[in-house]
Amino acid sequence: MKFGERITTARKYAKFTQKELADRVGISQTAVHKLECDRSKSSRRTVSIALTCGVDPIWLETGRGEMSLCGARPGMSAEEVGNAVDVGELHRTPLFARLPLISWDEAGRLCSEPAESFHPTTVDTWLPIAPKAGDKAFALRVPDDSMEPEFREGEIIILDPTQSGKHNQFIVGYIDGDTSLTFKQLMVVGSKKYLKPLNARYPLLEVPEALWVSGVVVAKYKDYPYK
Repeated sequence: MKFGERITTARKYAKFTQKELADRVGISQTAVHKLECDRSKSSRRTVSIALTCGVDPIWLETGRGEMSLCGARPGMSAEEVGNAVDVGELHRTPLFARLPLISWDEAGRLCSEPAESFHPTTVDTWLPIAPKAGDKAFALRVPDDSMEPEFREGEIIILDPTQSGKHNQFIVGYIDGDTSLTFKQLMVVGSKKYLKPLNARYPLLEVPEALWVSGVVVAKYKDYPYK
């Protein structure tokens, strides 16, 4: 049984419509539909979906073990599930603690879309979540050498889109009137704001108008893409 089929099985076991499940989990009905159509092989909402439907998260994610979760029933509130099942360890299990690595185009949507309702439509891969990252966190690949030596091209930065950016923080965003995202250090001097590249070969950018922030960097992750 594929991941999407298990989502459908769990939903029907709980006797939810796609909309009912979406409302309970906090995602869109379209997102549930895409999961059931197997357009995504996994979801960072796996635990929430499983517990909402009263099934075992490990079964839902991998197909291993039994579908039923001892002590849980479909439709139980989060508090009721917490009292009936020890789910604390599940949320700390690396299998479920993940965040999406997305494209810069996807990240641009966060400048015009509230973080609470943002759901990436395309995920390149899933990464272990950083301890400081919230449940809306996402990851991007550093696109160039403008932030070297601290952030090298190709490394992965992890961002919290619920933060608006403070002095000395590393942010991803764009200046009002510009359509391209940039990754820089935010400098606030009196009433003025600047975007500072760490690489001295790149110019300091003054923020003339509004600054739209997609997220604040809370961690970085480096992988080694060996073949």
